[in-house]
Amino acid sequence: MINKNIALLTGGFSKEYEVSVSSGRVIAENLDSALFNVYQINITAERWLYLDGSSAVEVDRNDFSLTIKDHKIRFDAAFIGIHGTPGEDGKLQGYLDLMNIPYNTCGRTTSAVTFNKYLSNELVSAWGVKVAKTVYLHRRDEINLDSIVKYTGLPCFVKPNSNGSSVGVTKVRTIKELQPAIDIAFAEDDEVLVQEYITGVEITCGIYEKDQKPVVLPLTEIVTANEFFDYQAKYTQGYSDEITPARISDDLSKECSEMSLSLYRKFNCRGIVRFDYILTPEQNGNKREFYFLEVNTIPGLSEASIVPKQAAAKGISLNDLFRDIMNETLLHH
Repeated sequence: MINKNIALLTGGFSKEYEVSVSSGRVIAENLDSALFNVYQINITAERWLYLDGSSAVEVDRNDFSLTIKDHKIRFDAAFIGIHGTPGEDGKLQGYLDLMNIPYNTCGRTTSAVTFNKYLSNELVSAWGVKVAKTVYLHRRDEINLDSIVKYTGLPCFVKPNSNGSSVGVTKVRTIKELQPAIDIAFAEDDEVLVQEYITGVEITCGIYEKDQKPVVLPLTEIVTANEFFDYQAKYTQGYSDEITPARISDDLSKECSEMSLSLYRKFNCRGIVRFDYILTPEQNGNKREFYFLEVNTIPGLSEASIVPKQAAAKGISLNDLFRDIMNETLLHH
C-alpha cells in the first residue's frame, strides 16, 4: 500500500501560534509513518514553509503543492493543527475546499460559526442548553457600564468574541474594572462579550468519529489555582489539575456526554472537538446544571492538553487517535 501524503499545518496568525507549534510537534511525532508521509508546513501571514532539513521550501498556494529537488508533491489530505485564525475560523477550510483537499476538522461554515462565541451561544441556547447571560459589544457601540452590570451582575467575565486559549479574557469584580477589561478584549477583537459569572466547576468533553461512529471520551474536571482557567493555567505546569474521569455522578456524566454528542451533531462537527461547560453546585434545593461555555473545533493536542489525556484514559494512544482521524478524513472525502 502506498503511503498517503499528509500536509500537517501549524503556526497561524494569532497569539496561539506557540500553542499551535507545540500541538504540531506532538502530531508529527505520532502520525503513523508506516501509513503517512508527513510534511509539516508552518503558516504565517507572510509565508507557508516546509522545512526540508536545513532548507525551507515555499508552498505553491496555486495548487497546494511542494516542489522538492524537482519533484512535485501533491497532498492526499491535510491535518490542521492551527489554533485561532486561520485554522479554527474557517479560512483555511475554505481554501482547502477550493483545492479539493480533505482535512481533519469541521467544515468552513461550522468552523466560522463555532469560532464566534456569541453566535455559538445563541444557537446552543435555542437548542435548549443553558448559557450565561451575555452582553454583546462592537467597537462602534456606545458602552453603558451601568446597564451591562445591571444585566450580567458582578463578578462577570469580559472576553474577545473570536479568540481562544483565554487570550484577552478578564474576570471583573467591580464596575471600575469593567472598562479596562473591555479595552483589553478590544485589543484582540472588534467584538467583545461581557458574560455573567456562573459558580461551579469546569467540565470538558472530547468527541471524535471512527468508522463513521462517534467516540465520546471520558470527561475531565478542571481545577485551577488561578481565578479561572486562563492562558497560564492552561499551558503552565502546576497551575491546574485536570482530573479524568471527572469526579461527578454517573448520571451527570451521562447527561454531559449526551448533550455534547447532540451538539456535535447539530453543529455538524467533524474530527476532534471539545465542549466546555460549567457545572453548578447543588444549593438551596436546586439541582446541579450544566452551562455551555464554548466549543473548540481544534482543541490543543500538546503534551499539556486535555484531549490527549482523555484519550489515554480510554486506552487510546495518540498514534491510534491520529491514525483514526486521518482514516476518517480520507473516508469522508
